[in-house]
Amino acid sequence: MGPEGDVLVVDESVDALELLRRETLAPNVFYLLGSIEVLPLTDASVDEVLATDVLRPDAAAECFRVLRPGGEVAFAAGDEDRAGGTLNLDAREVERLFTAAGFDGVSVAPARERLVVAARKP
Repeated sequence: MGPEGDVLVVDESVDALELLRRETLAPNVFYLLGSIEVLPLTDASVDEVLATDVLRPDAAAECFRVLRPGGEVAFAAGDEDRAGGTLNLDAREVERLFTAAGFDGVSVAPARERLVVAARKP
């Protein structure tokens, strides 16, 4: 991503967003408290989405919707949700979910009780 791009960071935790805000000096980074499933953004409006959340059914499609062509998503997905809204998928299933949403170059790797997903919108 170039210096003209926008970065949207989405998390349901105020504390996590505040920590990131303090550690990030870039002027093109924006922080959104909320759910990755329903982003209050227009279609194709951001260059990159970074998220730490529980992977829910509509997350990949919603990321795809808001990304501009060539945009990237980085998603650190937990596999447990006490509220019951999680998919609890393995890495192959997560890769299929992002591929089915339209992403290219999907990679999924386990890291500290999470699945880390990286993908690019063609």
